[in-house]
Amino acid sequence: MTWKALAIVQFILTLLLATALAAQYVSVSSVSPVVREPAAPGESTLAYTPPPPPKIALESLMDLSELKKAMTPKVERISEDIFLASGFALGSVQMVITDEGLVIIDTTESEEAAREIFEKFREITDQPVRYVIYTHGHLDHVCGTPVFMEEGTEVVATRDLVRFMERDFKELHDFHVRSRKNQSGSLAPEYSRKLPMKSMFRGVSGFDNLVWPTITFDREYSFVLGGKTFELFHTSGETPDHLMVWIPEERALFCGDLYYASFPNLSTPMLEPRPVKGWAESLDRMIALEPVHLIPGHTPAVAGVNEVRRVLTHYRTAIRSVYEQTVECINQGETVEQAVRSVRVPEDLAGLPYLRELYGRVDWSVRGIYRGLTGWYDGRGTGLAPLPPGHHAREMVALAGGADKILARAIELQKNGEHQLVIELCDVVIEANPGDELSRVIKAASLENMAFTGGNLNMFGFYRSAAALERQAAGVKP
Repeated sequence: MTWKALAIVQFILTLLLATALAAQYVSVSSVSPVVREPAAPGESTLAYTPPPPPKIALESLMDLSELKKAMTPKVERISEDIFLASGFALGSVQMVITDEGLVIIDTTESEEAAREIFEKFREITDQPVRYVIYTHGHLDHVCGTPVFMEEGTEVVATRDLVRFMERDFKELHDFHVRSRKNQSGSLAPEYSRKLPMKSMFRGVSGFDNLVWPTITFDREYSFVLGGKTFELFHTSGETPDHLMVWIPEERALFCGDLYYASFPNLSTPMLEPRPVKGWAESLDRMIALEPVHLIPGHTPAVAGVNEVRRVLTHYRTAIRSVYEQTVECINQGETVEQAVRSVRVPEDLAGLPYLRELYGRVDWSVRGIYRGLTGWYDGRGTGLAPLPPGHHAREMVALAGGADKILARAIELQKNGEHQLVIELCDVVIEANPGDELSRVIKAASLENMAFTGGNLNMFGFYRSAAALERQAAGVKP
């Protein structure tokens, strides 16, 4: 056989083999996945009487007492020349008196509250305001500044704060207004049940009046005024633009939101992930200064070098432990839900009053760390290209025998106090048929109950807003 004939035979055999393989592994028909939108279920028809408004649990009365104290406006003298104004709004304001004028640190979220604070300060001193310092760009620290501005007043912040505020207050303006109202429980107020107490959040004066920094820096900045040295250090934690203020002559440290008397909000549910590792590193720097006075942007000051060291050390250890446990879960391939169930504050720290989950939560922190360090896909297939949630919900409602079956069970669970399961069952019905009013009314009642029993200030606001939005969608006022 000539080489040409051999080549032809080899080509024919190869073609036959490829055809056989193609027949086994290749389809000439469409390979698009089947996507079917199930029919929406009918609206539920059950009779339902909402439960009475939730009552405050006995164990929460002490927390309410502490909250009332925190909401009482007062100006405290921290040292001869340092004053802390708290309780006028969510954010506190600090004043430092020098022989050449005043330094104001943070300005609250409200010009109205800032005006009340400045009137109190004016009862103490008539010195001009020479500097305003922003510890970071959150609205409860920067919105009251116009009240303190005088001719020649300088506003000092990190250079990162400018970028941070441009994003939050310009690019994401509408989102931030909405998310902050959600957090404070003030969305759809006409559909919320009235509270027997005032809110600490005074409302935003408006982003149009923001006073932008006149002096910015990257890592460190210092100035001397009236015999006092103000050393500013760029720190990371609550935000990436954060700073702390150190007055060595007073051994006073103004820490913004790097410390307050609660387990910290390492990840707030509606905003971007926070630099948790940097937060722990910032606390190391704070401890090394050995402050006698620790003055935070929220909650009371801490006094005494030993007490400040003890508190900051515990705070740092708790944050670092939660971060390291979460990283270990990530490296072991655990899902975020698995990590949420296992990560805890070390047992010897969990009972400390300044690490109770009154403002931040460990489970929120775990979720935020996952968001900051990993992508959105968990590797399990289902979430890679999911169907709209309504498809799944409609199948579930059909399998259950209709919306009435699911909501009847939700009502039983609500009477039992199993409110998280109630709202998840209601969500199935709502996803299947957004027009189902009863599911929203049942869900709103459980959300309101969860607001009063969660024991966390942020949860209280988020749940109240969520309940109001469900009632609004159903067109039913409390």
